[in-house]
Amino acid sequence: MSFITAEHAKILTATAKLDINLYKERLAKLIEESAQQGNTAVFAVLPKHLPLSEIRELSAELTQLGYQVRFEVNEFFYSFSVYWI
Repeated sequence: MSFITAEHAKILTATAKLDINLYKERLAKLIEESAQQGNTAVFAVLPKHLPLSEIRELSAELTQLGYQVRFEVNEFFYSFSVYWI
């Protein structure tokens, strides 16, 4: 197994067309799968290239649905913890 260079990884990320809707779909699937397994927490990591306003909208949407959301800004990424009581 060999690794790609960091520059190549940056190019792949830039051309991947990742947007908030893709992350919303993945997060929704993770929440459902976790609930079916009896888990009460979901953790997702979002790259920091997504606009903070979109992350805040996602957080508000989840809060309206009754979830507790913990959001942190780290140096290179955003972290999202979604849970229910």
